[in-house]
Amino acid sequence: MNKKSRKSQKRRRGEKMPKLVLKSIEEEAADCRKAFEGVEVGALAFHCHHEILLERLSEIPENRITYILSYKSGNEQALRLRLFRPIPKELIERDAKWQEAYAKRQEADAKWQEAYAKWQEAYAKWQEAYAKRQEADAKWQEAYAKRQEADAKWQEADAKRQEADAKWQEAYAKLGTMIHFDVCKNCPWDGKTIFV
Repeated sequence: MNKKSRKSQKRRRGEKMPKLVLKSIEEEAADCRKAFEGVEVGALAFHCHHEILLERLSEIPENRITYILSYKSGNEQALRLRLFRPIPKELIERDAKWQEAYAKRQEADAKWQEAYAKWQEAYAKWQEAYAKRQEADAKWQEAYAKRQEADAKWQEADAKRQEADAKWQEAYAKLGTMIHFDVCKNCPWDGKTIFV
């Protein structure tokens, strides 16, 4: 049984592993850079982020190394640099089931990319239409406010017209009463009808 297999068995049984002895931050950074020589974006790596065991590199490894050295606390840097390592292709290619699952994932990822591109296009059109709708809505609001204002003025004018009409009707009735009998002598009109 090789050394690696023994370590794996110990871990599975819950036995304590020997303590990890770290080098200086500078030495760990140099080892990390050396381990990533020739490794490209998209390759699989262990411990790129401390809560994720295995992930695909979304940028060149040097960016992550620089980030660790610039933004992570000094007491974490050496450990992070020690554990951030690429996964050798030969280990990945050895596992046929993984290869099959990976191929399906790549296919699903390609479909996702296509769907995402269509979504982005649809979203852009929606944003454009939404902006036009907002503009149209603002114009409608403005037109509606003007209509409300005009309606209020029309109502006010109508009330004055009705008031004036009532006064005119009253004056007209008085005029009719005053001159009626001068013009229409011996008229049978009793205020309601001419037929007695």
